[in-house]
Amino acid sequence: MKKTALLLFLLVSITSFAQTGPQATFEKKGLKFENIKEGTQLKVVYYFTNTGDADLLITKVKPTCGCTVAEFPKHPIKPGQRDSINATFDTKGRSGYNAKGVNLETNAGNISLVFEAVVLELDGTRIEMTEEQRKNAPLHTGPMDPPKSHEGHNHK
Repeated sequence: MKKTALLLFLLVSITSFAQTGPQATFEKKGLKFENIKEGTQLKVVYYFTNTGDADLLITKVKPTCGCTVAEFPKHPIKPGQRDSINATFDTKGRSGYNAKGVNLETNAGNISLVFEAVVLELDGTRIEMTEEQRKNAPLHTGPMDPPKSHEGHNHK
């Protein structure tokens, strides 16, 4: 009887410590865009869900470049709640291949989000990626996917 009670106590204790806390699960942490007109304000949306069992708090968001600004929820994201990080990339003067990102500080740890964009020159000319750019591309997935954008916006 003592062994059964001890075993039950241990199982309950272990289960109570198995709680995960907050957990940001992103649908995609890397996005690609092609044939974006230079001068466009490219709006990039990263959707996520708090799959943990405690409120998720995003305390700081820092874009990797001054050409990108980011908006983030300043309220606690409840377990099971879906939300988004929104980044706007100013393509003015940025024709060619671009790799940008947004770094998040959260109570679930630091998270890096990236996007790649091929921006057309003003006359519509496409500048191909160099071999060096391909090799160092953060998403390392070969050719760019078909555009998932419409007038500078990506849609789910």
